[in-house]
Amino acid sequence: MSHSELKEIKKQLIDLYLCVKVRKNEDIEKLTSDIVDSERENLKNLTLTDIINYIQNSIDCLVDLKANEKYKEKLENDESKDKYINYEDPKDTNGLKLYESMLIKAEGDLRNHIRVILTFIIFII
Repeated sequence: MSHSELKEIKKQLIDLYLCVKVRKNEDIEKLTSDIVDSERENLKNLTLTDIINYIQNSIDCLVDLKANEKYKEKLENDESKDKYINYEDPKDTNGLKLYESMLIKAEGDLRNHIRVILTFIIFII
């Protein structure tokens, strides 16, 4: 690859990063072309690998935000909210009770599985 092609790739990656960069709502409202140009100039000093890592991190953040948004929508739209554990509220006793009952059921299933295996081993011997 020639030097001009690498420069063009870097320019395109910087533009991509600036498009996917996660920003606060206040920052978006204050965003001007001068600020974007300043950020673009600062990013020119980075390596291609660093810019790609920035893009990857931004996309990861966006995916996490979208997943959290969908989870919250599901909780709001679901009629039986008590079957979900609210990890944000330590006082969520319904979620804790549900989690405890799931653990007790899993423990019982495991004990039953061990009992069947031991019976099978005894039967073979």
